[in-house]
Amino acid sequence: MKICHVAPELLPVPPTRGGAIERWIRDAATRLAARGHELHVISRNHDEAHLRSESYGGQAIDGVRYHYVAVPKAIDRGLPAVMLRGLWHYEGARRVIAAIKPDVVHHHSRPGGLWLSKGGAPTAKQVISLHSMDYGWAFGYAGWDRRIFNWGFDAAARVLGVSNFIRRHAEERYPRIRSKSETVYNGVDGELFKPEGKPGDPPILYVGRVEERKGVDVLVDAFEKVIAPQHPAARLRIVGPHSYWDAQPSPYYRALAERCAANPRIELRGPTYDDRELAAVYRDSAVTVVPSVFPEALGLTALEAQASGVPVVVSSAGGLPETVSAGKSGIVFENRNIGQLGEAVLSILRNRDRRIEMGRTARAWAMQTFSWDVIAAELERVYVEATAQ
Repeated sequence: MKICHVAPELLPVPPTRGGAIERWIRDAATRLAARGHELHVISRNHDEAHLRSESYGGQAIDGVRYHYVAVPKAIDRGLPAVMLRGLWHYEGARRVIAAIKPDVVHHHSRPGGLWLSKGGAPTAKQVISLHSMDYGWAFGYAGWDRRIFNWGFDAAARVLGVSNFIRRHAEERYPRIRSKSETVYNGVDGELFKPEGKPGDPPILYVGRVEERKGVDVLVDAFEKVIAPQHPAARLRIVGPHSYWDAQPSPYYRALAERCAANPRIELRGPTYDDRELAAVYRDSAVTVVPSVFPEALGLTALEAQASGVPVVVSSAGGLPETVSAGKSGIVFENRNIGQLGEAVLSILRNRDRRIEMGRTARAWAMQTFSWDVIAAELERVYVEATAQ
């Protein structure tokens, strides 16, 4: 089967600076190629060498052929980008799709982009995965956008949510998709993220962007007010960028950085975009916390930590509770409740045997539910059913 994934207009694939959607597309494409399919990915790339012209022949990486759409700088920032960047990107995608002639075109989070580019392969089956509650690029007028999104959903043979939370949210807003929507979770690489021996007193870990909606301040509050007073040996490690896009740190980040610098038991370090380094960061932790205060679609960090044999503590926001086997591989705390968060972390830190057992369960749960072998097989089934219609 010839399959083409179309990335959103802002996201480079393969990823250059992390990002759950970019990694989802890369990993899904790589696994499907390994299963014998012909895989193509259309995206933009933040590497200037690939922005000079559209690439129809593609660049082969790990059995996947990547095609890049060049977005002119004049429409890549400011007010022109609001409407024109998406139009340009998906028109470029349409031309590349026409050259590829795929059996299945798999879009991501952009029903408007699906509608604009579907003419490149009128006989191909269209599939779309929804990775968030936001459908991104739009014309900025609700009446137009709702109509265009409906046209995109109508053209899709399958609508996939990366969690039950996201699928239900989409069905509530667009009831017409209910007959063809289902959940196909994000995947995790169990060969890369895997358990190894841990040191005697590893830290509490946060991985991700250090911004307000990620709830990093909630975690710091819980550490300083609940965890540290009751567990003097506890340490907190925060790993991540202040932003993927903004050159200067936000006031939120600067204030948090000052706060962390004043506490010798908190380490705030920059991001790592090397997957093997990231895997080692997970393994060197006692528990990983995902304290998001906004409704996360799923939470890739929770999957990677559990695959690494590390129990997790996640907030009740969005699809995060779906990432854990509650009480076994991790603990869910009430969103923004620093007392519950602190006690959940302490219950793991204080009992080494429980921590080890939860880590084993976390690994088994992640591989059974979210391994890319499982998710790739699910995608393959969706494509086969769609093309058989």
